[in-house]
Amino acid sequence: MIGKQTKRRGFRKLLDYLESREDAKLIGGNMSGRNARELAREFKLSRQLNSDADRVVYHVSLSAAKGDKLDDEKWSEIGDRYMKEMGFDANQFVIFRHNNTDDDHIHIAASRIRMDTGLVVHDSWDYVRSEKVLRQVEIDYDLVQVQGSREKLNRTPSTGQIRRIRREQEEFSQGQRDSPPQRIIKEELQQTIDRAGVDNPQMPTLIMRLQQAGISVRTGFTRNGKSKGISYEKDGQAFSGTQLGAAYTFPGLQKHSNSHFEKKSEKILLFK
Repeated sequence: MIGKQTKRRGFRKLLDYLESREDAKLIGGNMSGRNARELAREFKLSRQLNSDADRVVYHVSLSAAKGDKLDDEKWSEIGDRYMKEMGFDANQFVIFRHNNTDDDHIHIAASRIRMDTGLVVHDSWDYVRSEKVLRQVEIDYDLVQVQGSREKLNRTPSTGQIRRIRREQEEFSQGQRDSPPQRIIKEELQQTIDRAGVDNPQMPTLIMRLQQAGISVRTGFTRNGKSKGISYEKDGQAFSGTQLGAAYTFPGLQKHSNSHFEKKSEKILLFK
């Protein structure tokens, strides 16, 4: 199952689109409205709780793999579970199903403003959290297990590289080389970065944790505030984010954490 998430400013255009498909069907959610106009009016209730919030519209599509058979009831269950586990347990949302023979999927339109507090749902690392939820849904509903986007971004070694890694590991074990194979260090770096980001920290906190784990992190910004890249060093071996995989580049980390740098103090933290 594949999930795609976006944040928007307006509800009506999204709802009009979700309703306009010939195969569209309203199958779930927690709202009383039965068409785009009624739903848009109902979403104003949460919008009024926090008029200063920006991009309060949360739109997610969940697509089933070919071969998976889900009826309306199961899709609605999955949509409800997804929203709860993503932190939308007190938010307005509605579920539309678009079903044809080639692409069975649901769309969820939700307000990011909680009805109980008026606060906006925290969205740091929501791409990572989404894939974790979907992997468990696949297991629980006996669905085709799809490789997550973060896994795809990690570079897979070729057959020749695997042979070289085995040879270098054997040489390291026998004391014929001073350091383990690069691939092993790269995997350790990837795993450490993933663990350091498991609770959705902001970027300065993530980098501080990596440094505490013995990983040197180098990054920088241009005068315009644009990132010049990020690199990691462990056991005397350095790798750029690109060498570890696109998910570990500076833009990749920002995408998965949704963190950005508006405060000058946050930039300073990265250079310490």
